[in-house]
Amino acid sequence: MLKVITDEAAIKRCQSQFVRSFKPVTAATIPVKLGHPGASEKAKVAWSDSLGIWSFSRKIAGSRYWNGFGIGRPEGGAAIAITCEINFPLCGVDRRTGGAFAQDRAGRLYVVHRGKLGGGRKGIGKSLFENHYRGVWEVMDDGGEETPVAVIGILQSPRFARQIAEFVRKIARIKETAATRSAQAELTFGELRLREELIGARYREQERETGAECDHGLIVRDLAETLKQAGLRAGNDGNQDLLVMDRAGRIRAVFQVRTETTLSDLHAGATQLLLNGLSLPDNPLLILILPRPPEVALRDKLKRLNIDILIYEWREERALFPGLAPLLPTIAS
Repeated sequence: MLKVITDEAAIKRCQSQFVRSFKPVTAATIPVKLGHPGASEKAKVAWSDSLGIWSFSRKIAGSRYWNGFGIGRPEGGAAIAITCEINFPLCGVDRRTGGAFAQDRAGRLYVVHRGKLGGGRKGIGKSLFENHYRGVWEVMDDGGEETPVAVIGILQSPRFARQIAEFVRKIARIKETAATRSAQAELTFGELRLREELIGARYREQERETGAECDHGLIVRDLAETLKQAGLRAGNDGNQDLLVMDRAGRIRAVFQVRTETTLSDLHAGATQLLLNGLSLPDNPLLILILPRPPEVALRDKLKRLNIDILIYEWREERALFPGLAPLLPTIAS
């Protein structure tokens, strides 16, 4: 279980590290009019080309650390709306504030969110978050209460800025699609794309290594980009982590990502692939994505189940898939 950080000095250090994490990926500082419900203010937001988001942070004396985010490069001097906020109390526990810093037993620091959403529109709030957000969930000791929270990322991770950007994009999509038809409807080739808001679990389904699980969405995104560079069309539908479809609408490959190689992780990944595969025609390839090869006996069992293993590795903040090339001719055929 995570435990919320309440010490004023510790929160201040975490907030400073939170802001510093975006400096290496900041491409420009842009003057704008930053919108709030019923008001706006002049601000200079930090824009990141690589992440596709802007950010703005400041301390509100006597209240909180305010961190606003939005998508798309703003025009200088333009009025822009905030996609989401990840705010932290100055000290103690403030359950009215959406964000919090938390720590696990190993001393790792996390940024979590209680699901409090703003937006000034009917239907935008905590219930929308709880009903639609998919990601990493954990129970947090919230000053004596147990609170389910969404784990956004690990503060010390080299991929932390990407984890924040993924969260911002998910919130944007949740707000956009809340009143539309289910995104899990049957897909066609033309509709096939990566839906970040469908990556991850609705709630915490089993005991997992929370730190590694924070990278799950990044791995799916990097795999989708790698497949796109190979000339393949990849997307997800809320059931499979990723699938490849040909122009005739046939699913050629299904991918399932696991960030650990424990026996329970391998069983869960294989079971999900097999169950999903039963409902799919055309016998697609079933591919389990892992951080390291499992033991030989387990590899042999997976092979007998017609499940291929693909190992990912990290190069700086990006996931690479060196074993993908031999599978591409079969996927593309």
